[in-house]
Amino acid sequence: MKSNRTQAAAVPMAPIMIAVFCSVFVSNLNTSTVNLAIPTLMGAFHTEMSVMQWALTGYMMAIGIGSPLAGFLISRYGTKKVYALTLTGFSLASLLCSLAWSPLTLISARVIQGGCAGLMLPVTLTLLYRTAPRRHQPMAVSLWEAAGWLGPALGPAVSGICLQFLSWRWLFLLNLPLLLLSILLVLRYVPASTGDPGLRLDKLSAVLSSTGSFTVLFAFSRASAWGLFSYRTLLLLAAGILLLVLFVRRQLGSDKPLLEFRVFRSRAYGISVLLLGLINAALFAAVYFVPYFLQTAKGVPAASTGLVMLPSSVVMVLLLPVVGKLYSRLGPMKLAAAGISLMVLGTWMLSRMTAETANAEVILWTVTRNIGIAFSSMPLMNAGLSTLADSQIGSATSMTSWVRQCMGSLSIAIFTAFYTWRTAAAAEGGIAAVNSPEAVVYGVQQVFMLVAVLLICMLPLVVTFRKTGKP
Repeated sequence: MKSNRTQAAAVPMAPIMIAVFCSVFVSNLNTSTVNLAIPTLMGAFHTEMSVMQWALTGYMMAIGIGSPLAGFLISRYGTKKVYALTLTGFSLASLLCSLAWSPLTLISARVIQGGCAGLMLPVTLTLLYRTAPRRHQPMAVSLWEAAGWLGPALGPAVSGICLQFLSWRWLFLLNLPLLLLSILLVLRYVPASTGDPGLRLDKLSAVLSSTGSFTVLFAFSRASAWGLFSYRTLLLLAAGILLLVLFVRRQLGSDKPLLEFRVFRSRAYGISVLLLGLINAALFAAVYFVPYFLQTAKGVPAASTGLVMLPSSVVMVLLLPVVGKLYSRLGPMKLAAAGISLMVLGTWMLSRMTAETANAEVILWTVTRNIGIAFSSMPLMNAGLSTLADSQIGSATSMTSWVRQCMGSLSIAIFTAFYTWRTAAAAEGGIAAVNSPEAVVYGVQQVFMLVAVLLICMLPLVVTFRKTGKP
């Protein structure tokens, strides 16, 4: 029987990479396009922000809920079938979003989108590791990362242009051409893979993971309204953590777990997942708060805000293939250390923004941050996954996706709650009036200071990859 590596040599990688790039880009794009559209959607549906915000948080929560199921579905039905059905589901949900006639319709379709996105990310990464020859894996993962980071970074630009010149419905219609192309390429070029029909879903594990993830994310998403330290927030958070602890214990005692936590026996893999989760959180802090700062504190229009965010996206995408080549020369530690250092510099300078800060300066520091992301994300992912056996890759990619997406979802909720807490403290201390441009500046500064501190704490962990050396 041929090994995966032998079979990979005969697989045409170019069309598979196009399909993977398009689908990963679209799934990540949809995490940030709705940010700028919330005020427009409130007006279109004549509803409040507390309702319309679920179009964003519902999507993010569904990603965290869907990711743990990816490993089981791949093993049960095969990579090609799961990938094709996921793309089809995302396409239909996007069409329903564009046709939405009420807030409930839109939010429901967004939840379906998020569930499909939660499956798509680990499925595509598993596909690359099972089809790409080992010597091409760093480049393949670089392109996967490029699509993943380009989506949320480019979202504000796409959203701003659609809202100013077209309609909010085009935010979802634009998904369809890339998704349909991906479906055609997957059906034509992705090799068929057989699953294990005898596998059975551990329903209790699925309930524990989905309910626990939802409860934790819901607690933080409501923290800005209830208060970060209110009894309701803390009670929900404690309940969610308890459910997740029970889920982890059940997985460790299972022969066929939903999520294979035993992959964390590889110390390098565990640290890489932690660092990637924190980098994801840092990325979403900028994607969410820089456009908010520009529009609220500086009065920059939506389309112009998107253009301010565009250069950092372009630079990051151009650099990621270069990083794939540098990986074989320098190894993960040097690249990751340089990348995180640049992220610290860019984030710290963003924490010093004021209403008088020029847009060119904002571009400079967002570009600096994204150069850091380009230099650190792929090396960390590849260094962690390369320490595992081929048989563990499917489980590890599901775990990586689950942690990263949960960290991304949590980061928006936690940083928003932290922002609300700090702006309220500023109002009480007489620093700025509530909801004034001065309060926005103060709150955003505090958020980026917190992110910078978290990034600084990450740096010592990069030494872990010193012994992995050059591949």
